[in-house]
Amino acid sequence: MEIKTSRFVRFFLALAVLTQALIPVAFAQVLDRADQAFLKDQARRVLDSAKLAVGGTSGAWHNTTPYDLHVPGGNMGYPAFWVRDAVMMLGGDFISPAEIEGWIRLMAGSLKGPGDWAIRPGVVVPAYAVPDHINFDGRPTFYPGNYETGDKQGGPPWGKYPPLDDHFYFIGAVYAHAQLTGSPAFFQTKLKTSFSEERLADLCEKVYRIAPSDPATGLVIAGDIETENAKDWGFCDAESKSGTLLFPSLLKYEAALRLAALFKAAGEPGKATSYTKDAARIRQALPGTFLRTTADGAEAWLHSATGVGNQPDVWGSAFAVAIGAVDGKTADKVSRALVRGYREGTTVRRGWVRHLPTNDTTNGGAWRVSVSKPGDYQNGGYWGTPTGWVIAAIHRTDPKAAVDMAKEFVATLRKSLRPDGTSEAWEWFNPDTGKSSNPLYAASVALPYLSLKSAGLLN
Repeated sequence: MEIKTSRFVRFFLALAVLTQALIPVAFAQVLDRADQAFLKDQARRVLDSAKLAVGGTSGAWHNTTPYDLHVPGGNMGYPAFWVRDAVMMLGGDFISPAEIEGWIRLMAGSLKGPGDWAIRPGVVVPAYAVPDHINFDGRPTFYPGNYETGDKQGGPPWGKYPPLDDHFYFIGAVYAHAQLTGSPAFFQTKLKTSFSEERLADLCEKVYRIAPSDPATGLVIAGDIETENAKDWGFCDAESKSGTLLFPSLLKYEAALRLAALFKAAGEPGKATSYTKDAARIRQALPGTFLRTTADGAEAWLHSATGVGNQPDVWGSAFAVAIGAVDGKTADKVSRALVRGYREGTTVRRGWVRHLPTNDTTNGGAWRVSVSKPGDYQNGGYWGTPTGWVIAAIHRTDPKAAVDMAKEFVATLRKSLRPDGTSEAWEWFNPDTGKSSNPLYAASVALPYLSLKSAGLLN
């Protein structure tokens, strides 16, 4: 027993040391006890509504995989297992280690490899790519836009290559499992894939290297939107961007730290050091590549891309601060820009957040190239998904603003309660147009709760 306990202690120490940028500093709480209990209860309710157990049925859909699954929302607005949405449910104890293991096995069994899959001219799935979503029969879809598993997926406007983020979310699932079990044992286990049987640790390394990156900085890059049009990440998959990309670079930074911790705990210090250095290289390059500072030097936004999409990224700016991906001075400048956006109503309404500030002059507060019209969906809708990141980021320089925004967010959830006591928890809404979409959306309530918990802003 002493040896087993010692292994667990060493594992958690490795996580603490190598992911210190992710460890929260203790702050005053942004919600009172009643609101905290309400938010946690809503997170649990919405997640429960989104579960589809083995053999379970919801409407026209039936889970024939051998694994319990969670879908993006309880209304089945997205009837499949979405990798990124599922991983956004992790970081607490809402999802059991056994279910997470099933997810990892399902994803590993869906990887394409070792050669690239040329679906048709101009549509290519790279070797070892992680699917965008997996249907309830276990068959993967690598692109947004439909549920096709064959040659009808991908291509304009969804891109030559799949989105660049799911690879890093796969690593996030592995990391979350190790956190909950207190052991890297599963990380070292061999899993069945569609093409072989490989150690999960080796698959994680192959997956980590898929997204094209600048060799000097490690930042994630994409080519011309007409010929390549890789989607930077799933919550911007209606948008086209090019050049060096902010959000997948942040996800890569986070994944590098997590791999470093996992390899350290698994007794492979050489690999741990390599990934630690990779994370440091990315962190050092982020401000010089993406930061755009105001004339007085007091505030700054991180821009979403260096080519198409070179616009102030509200979500990405907040996420960078929340996960410690930028230095303290940079974080303070970004925090102050987020505070201004919140106070002036250019980024936040009712505690929910749009992707771009309304006063961005690039394209009138809308993305330059988008499938969605201005004011809709990812091109001007207000989302709960990033709310926790924004509150954590603005708390850095204005705790009162953070408290105010947290209260507004909870008040919005309370005002939309169903008869059973569960909030509508819309995927997004726009108070100016009256439009809303997909109630019972897990990322709108569970992720803010988990983000604030991680930041030390909730008990």
